[in-house]
Amino acid sequence: MRTTAVAVLALALAIATACVVVVLLLQQSLDRSVTESARSTARQVAVQLVRAGARDLSPSDVASTGDTEAVTQVLGPRSTPIASDPSIVGRPAITAARPAPGQETVETLPLGLDGDGSEYRLVSEGVNGPGGPFTVISARSLEPVTEASTRLTLLLGLISLPLLGIAGFAVYRSVGSALRPVERMRRTVAEISTRDLALRVPLPPGGDEVHRLAVTLNEMLERLGSAQAAQRRFVADASHELRSPLSTISTALDVSNQHPETTDELVPVITRETARLRELVDDLLMLARTDDATDRPARTEVDLDDIVRAEAERVRGEAAVEIEVRARPAKVRGSEAQLRRAVRNLVDNACGHARKRIRIASSVQNEMVVVEVSDDGPGVAEDDRERVFERFVRLDASRRRGGTGLGLSIVAGIAARHGGRARYVDVADPSYPGAHFVIELPSIELPRIEED
Repeated sequence: MRTTAVAVLALALAIATACVVVVLLLQQSLDRSVTESARSTARQVAVQLVRAGARDLSPSDVASTGDTEAVTQVLGPRSTPIASDPSIVGRPAITAARPAPGQETVETLPLGLDGDGSEYRLVSEGVNGPGGPFTVISARSLEPVTEASTRLTLLLGLISLPLLGIAGFAVYRSVGSALRPVERMRRTVAEISTRDLALRVPLPPGGDEVHRLAVTLNEMLERLGSAQAAQRRFVADASHELRSPLSTISTALDVSNQHPETTDELVPVITRETARLRELVDDLLMLARTDDATDRPARTEVDLDDIVRAEAERVRGEAAVEIEVRARPAKVRGSEAQLRRAVRNLVDNACGHARKRIRIASSVQNEMVVVEVSDDGPGVAEDDRERVFERFVRLDASRRRGGTGLGLSIVAGIAARHGGRARYVDVADPSYPGAHFVIELPSIELPRIEED
């Protein structure tokens, strides 16, 4: 309705402007025609006066149509009428204009010949002839001009009303037809519930904006459906992972209540499962933070090479593997705690799979900081190299050692939050034939140190 109202209003303004222009042009043309008609009559009488003066001038020479729409009057040297149109015989001079011989005066005056006060166009010419000078006055009524303008205005108005009606109806139907697919999409989206996102909006024909809107809505619904399915899997997997240590702790407490003498034996079991439960909860909280777009931890300049060295020193004191460190200067901007957690997860993952040695390296390649962690373990099958970054994905070897299956997904989430990515790469290195995981992050340009 608003679109129709605006369209009709704009069309009405355009038509009104066009009508005003047409009426003004017509009025100007008719006005010029009336003036030229009065001038032509005045010049005809003036030519006769120049040739023979007023001696041979008869009433028929100044008679025009016989009514008051066109009258002619000739004034003598004393400004008294010496010849007049039959309709104004006996009247004094109809204008006070007295142009000099050869001059012309054009004016518009109400003569009141019909008692209605209508205006006339008067053309007065000064003539110098025998017995002169003379003044020839030719008058034409402007009432026909006014009537023609009025009739044209009424005609245009009568024509404009149905045009506006037809245009408004056409705009209303066309806009309604264009928005009808949008209404269908709205109803379809309103029927979609949070429990079932399988329904899709119908695609209207054509490749216009409405069609692209429907495609975009379906793509959004597809993403929402995928996110919902991933969330459900995540909740189910988290519940399953939490159930195991909780069940073990609950069973141990029941046994301890029924057999108090076994409490000392059950305390290590409860402690181990509690630590596992705490680790799982910490991983879930970290995942929630990496998924939360509103969580913006303080970002500072972080030296990843320092983190690499620190993690290497930590592992040397805890794991029975050989540690090779290649830490070149690498600086990024981000959360130091999260980046440290990402590097630690990769190092712990390598230690859990390595046979004898692991390598931790940091470098800058093509304006990207690269942290690489390699081991000499069994590696990851090609089909599982992308799946290992999903949540609660544990390969068979990992299941035998325990773990939450969230370490690599946390690494991927932290890398994505810092504008980078985590991935598995193939490296032909006989010293480290196992897995090769890489974190790539945008680097901060390091200042160049000039050598003496």
